[in-house]
Amino acid sequence: MTQEQKKFIERVGALAAADMQKSGVLASLTIAQAILESGWGKSGLTVKGNALFGIKAGRSWTGAVYSGKTQECYDGVTFTTVTGLFRAYGSWAESVADHSDLLSRNARYKAVIGERDYKTACRAIAAAGYATDPKYADKLVQIIETYALTDYDGTGSAAKPGGSNTTAGTTSPADAKGAGKMKASEFINKLQNIVDNYKTLYVMGCFGAPLTGANVSRYSTNHSYNKQAARTAMIRAAADKNPPVYGFDCVCLIKGVLWGWNGNAAKPYGGAVYASNGVPDSGADTMITKCSGVSADFSGIVPGEAVWLPGHIGVYIGGGKVIECSPAFKNCVQVTACLNIGAISGMNGRKWTKHGKLPYITYDTAGGAQNGAGSTTKPSGTTTTPAALTFAVGDVVRFTGNTHYTNAAAASGAVCKPGTAKVTALAKGAKHQYHLIKQPGGGSTVYGWVNAADVQAVGSGATAPKMRVGAKVKYSGTLYRDSNGGGQGKTVNGTYTVKYYYPGRKCGVHIDGLGWVPESGCTVIG
Repeated sequence: MTQEQKKFIERVGALAAADMQKSGVLASLTIAQAILESGWGKSGLTVKGNALFGIKAGRSWTGAVYSGKTQECYDGVTFTTVTGLFRAYGSWAESVADHSDLLSRNARYKAVIGERDYKTACRAIAAAGYATDPKYADKLVQIIETYALTDYDGTGSAAKPGGSNTTAGTTSPADAKGAGKMKASEFINKLQNIVDNYKTLYVMGCFGAPLTGANVSRYSTNHSYNKQAARTAMIRAAADKNPPVYGFDCVCLIKGVLWGWNGNAAKPYGGAVYASNGVPDSGADTMITKCSGVSADFSGIVPGEAVWLPGHIGVYIGGGKVIECSPAFKNCVQVTACLNIGAISGMNGRKWTKHGKLPYITYDTAGGAQNGAGSTTKPSGTTTTPAALTFAVGDVVRFTGNTHYTNAAAASGAVCKPGTAKVTALAKGAKHQYHLIKQPGGGSTVYGWVNAADVQAVGSGATAPKMRVGAKVKYSGTLYRDSNGGGQGKTVNGTYTVKYYYPGRKCGVHIDGLGWVPESGCTVIG
């Protein structure tokens, strides 16, 4: 596999894995189709139309189109080059979403939706007439097995490249069933050791590097988040301490430990070796898709599982507690309460969306909940009822203040405008408890942490329904062919269901398969 192919798989894989959770279309199938149909992203259709799949633009298609040539086989033997109109998109994400929508809406692909065996899924989509190539299913299976694409399904059922799960006679930690993998208890101990014995700082993109020498400059400029004046100042203030301060972010904490981090200040990454031990480099939102047993029910959670909310990840360590690295609360690697289980007196906490077992460790605590929500034993120091802030992550609120802050404990902030905003993070007990992001058309310019006193419910005291896929909205106005506002279509007026949603786009709401519309023109009613 070339580096270029690796990057293509990682990019499409992240989109496909996230989409699988919503559509039921197997991620490995989506990736394999994208590889085959786009020529690894190099086809004219992909380059010029952001289309990873050669989906024909029929009469019902109101979006952008691309005219191109394709090979068709109508008799099972002879291939003929024909010119056709194909669907085009504003992004690869839109292409993946439309591909799954096409399969979901057509009864002939019923056997594909929800199928978890990649071979069966490949045969089913070919049998349904997706492509005219008689060897289409075989080609997809070969691609999946060659590039181990089932890693993105969370099953690991496909053979590794070369037809073997071993390399040079040695079992790979990622491929063996438990062999060579870190035990959950060891994993937790290593995380707790960092909390107890090392000084740490939240640094985006950092997986345990000591903030000394060249690392200070590197991590002050490696990410837009770290380039913020306040964050840069924190990194430089932590520089060249004795003992040193080590940088982590949420998912890099997990990866750093699994990559062998040991606090060695003489090493560029504290002893961690990038992408080692069979653990790939992935973000928080991708990592949760690779976990097994992913659930929103926390009654059966066991120590060592990943806990996740959009854009953030931590590790459950038992006793109703989580270890996470966050700029909230203490701005470091820290222990917090899992509010899905219960609040713990004197401890910061947050409510998580999902949990699941990481594929890179073995769970030596198998056998049910360990002080989870369904346990008869409450975590030490817990209250009977979790304390809760007025609003939750995802709520649309009215911001009435005029100042936002770069972190939850900041002493000074910047001026911004009030208006409608969305809650994206919480910091219970902190100086500034809500992280808000402005909403399109809401008048606000807020993007940061704000005081709880400046956050109010929208309207008459009830939290407004959230814009999301599946929401019911009222809309009166023009339809557009893509999410960037290109190609005006007919005018509509009525109540519709949101099929796709891309926040921040000019026309980021797709309604009932009709077209794209601006979020500011929609009223969410349910």
